[in-house]
Amino acid sequence: MGASAARKTRSQISASLQGQGSSGAPGPRIAGGRRKPGPAPELATNAYKAADVPVTIGELWTSRQRQMHPIHYTVSYRASFKPELPDYFIRRFLSEQSSAMVLDPFGGRGTTTLQSNLNGFSAIHNDLSPIAQFLGRSRRRIPDLGELSHRLDAIELSSKRSSITDQAFRRLEPFFHEKTIHEIQNLREMHLNNPDDSALSYIALTALSRLHGHSDGFFSVYSFPQISIMPDAQRRNNQKRGLVPEYKAIKERILKKMKRDLSQPLHPNFNAAAAGNRYLSCDATNLDGVPTGSVDLIVTSPPFLDKVDYKKDNWMRAWFLGVEDGMDELPLAIFARLDQWKDFMREAIREFGRVLRPGGHGVIEVGEVQSGDQLIFLEREMAEMLPLDVEGGRVMAREICINQQEFTKLANCWKVTNNTRGTNTNRCLVIRKEA
Repeated sequence: MGASAARKTRSQISASLQGQGSSGAPGPRIAGGRRKPGPAPELATNAYKAADVPVTIGELWTSRQRQMHPIHYTVSYRASFKPELPDYFIRRFLSEQSSAMVLDPFGGRGTTTLQSNLNGFSAIHNDLSPIAQFLGRSRRRIPDLGELSHRLDAIELSSKRSSITDQAFRRLEPFFHEKTIHEIQNLREMHLNNPDDSALSYIALTALSRLHGHSDGFFSVYSFPQISIMPDAQRRNNQKRGLVPEYKAIKERILKKMKRDLSQPLHPNFNAAAAGNRYLSCDATNLDGVPTGSVDLIVTSPPFLDKVDYKKDNWMRAWFLGVEDGMDELPLAIFARLDQWKDFMREAIREFGRVLRPGGHGVIEVGEVQSGDQLIFLEREMAEMLPLDVEGGRVMAREICINQQEFTKLANCWKVTNNTRGTNTNRCLVIRKEA
């Protein structure tokens, strides 16, 4: 692997396993977005008949929409798994009465860390992306709704025009009314000047989630909620739909969203647990600063989707957070071949084993690749790498868990048939560190 291939996080990159094998023949293709053909239950079972790893197949956790705490859904984020997944393994492997440390080496929007805190455990959120870092840190302390409402009410956003540059204004003009742009910029400046203000950080997080979308609850004219489309594309959409951005006051929309996200009580120990969180920007194969044998549970999903343009898809969020210039420096890595992905994952699992305590578990959620008519199961590819000798013990493959689900509303939009495509399953390799 090249140097860039060693530094990668789930939110920064998505690995493309398309390309040529070492012989020059076409290599396996990744089931990008989990929307290409995947295994039926009986095929998944047959695929493991020769594997020396126990396999559990079934609906291990609920597939219903938005059943977990609403703060999980504050921000839409591509390639994030449902919070039911980490919750299932946290409850399975960690005792409610014990203190424990959870790690997500590919932290993304922080689903594993957030669910750990909701269950009363501290966590380590690792991601090189400055956007993912903000998503994690902004919920390290969540003030109550009364404090947030009071803080938001005290912010003056509309009494003056902002200091936004002409270039930034022109980029935002297809999305927002002029007054809305100035309000967004005023809040942005206030947040960037007060990064340690937890109430303001949570307000900024909520604003980030409202920047663009397809309903009146967003600040923008009709747009996409998950990705920031480019200004020229938004102009074309506006022309096609006959739309002109109307003024939308941002404070009332922030407050409405905060009320919805905080409509349920947090775990009584949430803020205490979250205060023990750590936020790292490390190579996933070299988790510098995480001591050997200090982690009780890992729940993560490494990059395995087709390549996406992370900078382009997140340009507006990066602008709002003041990190857009640094996006060019993100160390991207594209896996051209399956063996490259396997080389990376072998080193990542070795590092996972180092930081796990003896008896600790890791859960790695992946997809499947397709080469012609053959399906290649990535969880099995990882299982066949094991055992691995690591510092302080040995990493063993304990189990493969395949969660089958009835389809959700989003999947139905893509006209995907139940239990015939990759979107229907979460495929997890469970590892264990033995002394």
